[in-house]
Amino acid sequence: MAIQLFLAATLRRYVPGYDAHSGYEVGVLPGATVLSLAHQAGIPDKEVKLIMVNGLAAKWDTVLQGDERVALFPPVGGG
Repeated sequence: MAIQLFLAATLRRYVPGYDAHSGYEVGVLPGATVLSLAHQAGIPDKEVKLIMVNGLAAKWDTVLQGDERVALFPPVGGG
């Protein structure tokens, strides 16, 4: 099943040739979690602060059904 993965800011460096407009299509097995998707794409989980699946907040153990849009965001600093 295919998942559309979108990466924000510094996470984009982990996927060579990443296109911010269209994201990155990743094929995963049924029952895959967001964590397994991130590992398959080479994204270290310690670099991710916020996870969204189809526009809703999610967690690492969220099970994917196929055709989702998964967005990963790093921590943001500021002052």
